[in-house]
Amino acid sequence: MADYLGADAPPAEANTIYCYRAMTTTSTGIWLGDNPFNFALPIVLYHIVIVFIFSRVTHVVLARLGQPIIISQIVAGILLSPSCLGRTLKFEKLLFSRQTLEQLQTVTVMSYTLFYFVLGVKTDLSMIPKVGKKAVSVAVVGTLLPYLSVYLVASALKNRLPSNFAKISLLHYISNKWSLTSYVVVSCFLSELNLLASKVGRLAMSAALIADIIYLLADGCMRTFVLSSRADNPLRGLLGPLSVIGVAGIILLVMRPLVVMIVQRTPEGALLGEASVVSVLLMAFACGFMCMMIGFDFIIGPLLFGMVLPGGAPLGTTLVERVDRFVAGLLTPMVIAHAGMQIDFATMVDVRQWGMLELFLLLTVVSKFVGVILPCIFTTMSRRDVLSLGIIMINKGIQEVGYATQWKVEHKVDTQLFTAVVISIVIICGGTTPMVRRMYRPEDRFVAYMRRNVEHALPNHELGVLACVYQQENVNALLVLLEALGPSINSPICVYLLHLNELVGRTDAVLIPYKRHDKSTSGLSETEHITNAFSLFEKKYSGAVSVLPYVCLSPYSTMHSDLCSLALDKKVSLVIVPFRKHMVAGGNVSFGCTPVHAVNLNVLRCAPCSVGIFVDNGLFDGGPHLHRVAVYFFGGPDDREALALAARMVERSSVELTVVRFFLPRDRWEPGSEELTDNKMLMRFRQASVNGKRVVYREEMVRDSEGTLGVIREVSNDFNLLILGRNAGKESPLTTGLSMWSEYPELGVIGDLLVSTDFGGRVSLLVVQQKGISSSALPYKRTPPSWLKISAPDVDESICKFAKKGLTPSQIGVILRDSHGIAQVKSVTGSKILRILKAHGLAPEIPEDLYHLIKKAVAIRKHLERNRKDKDSKFRLILVESRIHRLARYYKRTKKLPPVWKYESTTASTLVA
Repeated sequence: MADYLGADAPPAEANTIYCYRAMTTTSTGIWLGDNPFNFALPIVLYHIVIVFIFSRVTHVVLARLGQPIIISQIVAGILLSPSCLGRTLKFEKLLFSRQTLEQLQTVTVMSYTLFYFVLGVKTDLSMIPKVGKKAVSVAVVGTLLPYLSVYLVASALKNRLPSNFAKISLLHYISNKWSLTSYVVVSCFLSELNLLASKVGRLAMSAALIADIIYLLADGCMRTFVLSSRADNPLRGLLGPLSVIGVAGIILLVMRPLVVMIVQRTPEGALLGEASVVSVLLMAFACGFMCMMIGFDFIIGPLLFGMVLPGGAPLGTTLVERVDRFVAGLLTPMVIAHAGMQIDFATMVDVRQWGMLELFLLLTVVSKFVGVILPCIFTTMSRRDVLSLGIIMINKGIQEVGYATQWKVEHKVDTQLFTAVVISIVIICGGTTPMVRRMYRPEDRFVAYMRRNVEHALPNHELGVLACVYQQENVNALLVLLEALGPSINSPICVYLLHLNELVGRTDAVLIPYKRHDKSTSGLSETEHITNAFSLFEKKYSGAVSVLPYVCLSPYSTMHSDLCSLALDKKVSLVIVPFRKHMVAGGNVSFGCTPVHAVNLNVLRCAPCSVGIFVDNGLFDGGPHLHRVAVYFFGGPDDREALALAARMVERSSVELTVVRFFLPRDRWEPGSEELTDNKMLMRFRQASVNGKRVVYREEMVRDSEGTLGVIREVSNDFNLLILGRNAGKESPLTTGLSMWSEYPELGVIGDLLVSTDFGGRVSLLVVQQKGISSSALPYKRTPPSWLKISAPDVDESICKFAKKGLTPSQIGVILRDSHGIAQVKSVTGSKILRILKAHGLAPEIPEDLYHLIKKAVAIRKHLERNRKDKDSKFRLILVESRIHRLARYYKRTKKLPPVWKYESTTASTLVA
């Protein structure tokens, strides 16, 4: 005999006892006449398989709509529920029999125990003392306001509430559970959106953790008081508080020291042994059992036990490798889908009951949102950040699903109210996730208003460099590279050393200054070795080099956010990130670490300054210094940055620099603004080093990419280090066709070619990209910064002056942004550049984008007059003129061009003369 925990019964039938035949575990097989679905283990395996298939197929569809995995799991359960496939007799018998649900209830308890224990181990309690007033106020106000709102509205509508609401104290459960923002839900939500390392994500995690701790303490005291007051005699009443103290003592004084001893005996870098893992998991189940014995929720024990254990390696890493993937991949989807399987839309007949429930759920969510944003309004947070924080904190997830399932098991809600609660969770979670994805973009704050690169750095001023290191093997070559930059008393270098570590076994991303002998930092010994090497480098160049070490613990998906934040805060001019490599059979070097490649691409996309990707090909092992350095100059801002970096190296007596400039014959190119800027910089460089015996400048005229490849193959092996620009997205006949086999886009076309095993070169590279996305992205704030003192009339006057010199609106905008710090003219003057030019009669007759297309078409036609057999150029001309006609139709439709305006190839040159 057993109580049917999953049955839909009214409270009056909660004590009904159902009898059924005892179910054995395994079947002897269909060939001996057994039906496998009459046995416990095949039923559980059947549920796991069918839920896994349905949830994965559903997520393939819903992921395209930006939905999280929990929504897919609930929807998969709804598809299997009595409202859909569960209506058929076979599915109903297999999925919803009393014996089946009894087996699943046991698996559910085990799944929740493992899930909360692993999450507890990942939680870093050391962040609690560092929590600021903002997080505490968000936690307190965001929890109290919805609780009080439900209480006040329930008191006002007391006579209109359904009778069963008061009988089962449903509103008390709603206000008690839905007023909270669970740390579990927030961490899972932020992890899926890759926002753990963001500013708003850290604030949400801190506020949720504080709220959970306050709730656990208050709930523990209240439960202890209630248990004591219900006791038959005073002596029995003392057992409640004593049992709580006893369980806490066992966890802190017995279990924790045992686990710490196991961790200390584990070799550095190794995982826990199988016996150790089993022992730790048994302790977690024992904690849940003890909490159930004294009248508390079983999940509290494993969660608290995990929180007091040391996170990170090796315990956290082992649990993630051996337990977390199994739980998150198989057990948790079944638990979530099981809740969806119990939904039945046919039972929602009493609109008054479930409508009143939805009213209070909506009230809780709205008041929660208001309670979160109220403390933040009076701070310096932007509106977008405040709204994003409010949306994150009202999100619901696995914990609310567990509460709803528990209410149904304990007959506090019937099927129609349970359906209403789960559907509310789906609506809230399904709505908040796309909103946060669209609203909150952490990369926006990395936009810099002024140039931060080596080319425009002031001479004889300190150069800020952010040097990133993954492992000790990156250190030697990086130190040689920094030494080659020529640190001196007159030209010092400030190195911000950042040791990057993957966040495994923890949920809280960390970016902190490194403190020697700080035993709480994960991966301390390797960090200490790295910082010691840089400390010796600092002592060697005392007064010329300063080193400030930092440690970053973050997932690879958000590691670039911490890196760019540090670069922005410290106002560095150059970020150097290593290009990971590993040895393969035969002693060859293979560059293949996909997560690190993703980090490098994100850094290139978001960095507020110049970025250098350093490829160490092992040639620095033979000596402590660089001797032969070359720069491949194709033109453009990235190549100019590479040349500026190499110019600093010339100041060192041990460096011999060779600059190789590639250019096309005169009949195949026309000089533009970029070419003029390149020539000016090369002229300044040659004049500055005219007396230098260690500088060689050579020009290579090539007609196509084959000629470029031949020169590179001929001269590359003569140097220790090649410095070249990334030049991403730049089309040039010098490199046409080389990008077809590109494997590493972060290195650019030439860099990818040089690291390929087919090329055969073994030279180290520094691939440079100037500045980052700040040259094109919109500013984070749409208002002018406080330090900008220029007035609107002055901006108008400058725009008119530049226009009279023949500059286009986009060129004027670039000058105002880079030289005057005006990110958007509209934020200062109230009008865009083109409208200001129109008001003064200086606007161009042809829109700028159309003008440049016509100019390109004219240049291609001139080229075809000399090269009539160039089929590629003919095809390009067709595409360009097609775009011209489409754009002209659009501008005539919007009345920016006169209706009689027409593009003709024969007279096009007069339009751009």
